[in-house]
Amino acid sequence: IHNQPIATENNGYDGLNARLEMNKTKFVQYVGDLKKWYDAGLIKIKSKDLGQDMVQAFASGTCQLIMTSVGDHGTVGKTQKEGMSWDVAELPVYAGTERKNSLVGGASLWVLSGKSPEEYKGAAAFLNFIHDPKTALFWSTNTGYIPVAKSGFEYMKANGFYDKAPYKGREVAIASLTASEPTEITRGIRLGNFTQIRAEFGTQMQAIFANKVSVQEGIDTLVKNGDAILD
Repeated sequence: IHNQPIATENNGYDGLNARLEMNKTKFVQYVGDLKKWYDAGLIKIKSKDLGQDMVQAFASGTCQLIMTSVGDHGTVGKTQKEGMSWDVAELPVYAGTERKNSLVGGASLWVLSGKSPEEYKGAAAFLNFIHDPKTALFWSTNTGYIPVAKSGFEYMKANGFYDKAPYKGREVAIASLTASEPTEITRGIRLGNFTQIRAEFGTQMQAIFANKVSVQEGIDTLVKNGDAILD
């Protein structure tokens, strides 16, 4: 949403030789702010290993705010403390920043080359099934995730899906994803072994908040180890 790159080559879209560069962007300031708030006792780390993850902490009224996936919206609604009033907002941006569209998280579906005509017919039928607005309604109702196509969102909106609980608020995710025309950076991320890079991100964030390394050192290590994963 700040139009900040994760990697060179426009996050990997323009070439296979992309290198991570989040140690040179506003991301360093963001992690630094989180660390300051953590040290001041304004935020806490919650995990199942500690007995309660952040979604459980929010739903129980233990904490006032979380930044999480729209997929957790349904979980909060089903498990919230009785009488708790809550709502959803777009991710905040730093002052003086022009908001850009956020990125879709999660996995992707790819159709690869070199298959038979019959297999492509099957793949096309499956993609048509996913694109069907009625499928989008079923998907979002039962998973909490957003529809995968604009046609699905428009169908759901026209049918009043977002007008009241338990689904009201999920439309904010669509507003965030469509906040601007995608730039060369905000169109997405295309990096090999990205799951392993995300795991390395978690490792370095733990080191930062455990005071084992400074914010800059941790993010520099993330870039170094992430580039090795890209290799």
